[in-house]
Amino acid sequence: MGKEKYQEFYFRVPAQKVDGNLLVGAQSILNVIDGLDKTETKQESATSTFKDKVKSIWSDCLAHGPKPWENKDTIIGEALMVDYPFDKEKLASHAEEIYNLISLVHTATTYEGMKFLDNGEKWSELRQPVSFLMALGNALKLIDFKNDRTTWSEEESKNPEVTFTLK
Repeated sequence: MGKEKYQEFYFRVPAQKVDGNLLVGAQSILNVIDGLDKTETKQESATSTFKDKVKSIWSDCLAHGPKPWENKDTIIGEALMVDYPFDKEKLASHAEEIYNLISLVHTATTYEGMKFLDNGEKWSELRQPVSFLMALGNALKLIDFKNDRTTWSEEESKNPEVTFTLK
């Protein structure tokens, strides 16, 4: 049997003691179940919000125009098998938000591990949003690949190690 992850929740519910038994009303139990459903929905929407925020910031920070990677005011953010050119000013305006996003995945040790928030919740099934976050964090020098990309083995290139430099 695999290890399952359980969460504990505590609720205050009205109860009364009758003949040595603690009785809880049906409505109180329904309220607890409803509360648990709302908690699960909040958790799912939290990961969805995280992904939406990453996409939004990435989109806003992308540099535009002809050959933006050649512009001296562009900052390149490295990701797995792709680099993105970012507008320096937009990147600076989102720096705190990017820092906060990176700090929610900073216990990851590999690229695939960045699909999970530090609390264990998976925020992305796909690599593309992870690439967006990696590139944004790399452009701000908050995250990098542990080893030089030119020296990766074929195996390492599939899921390279990452390192964080949050201050």
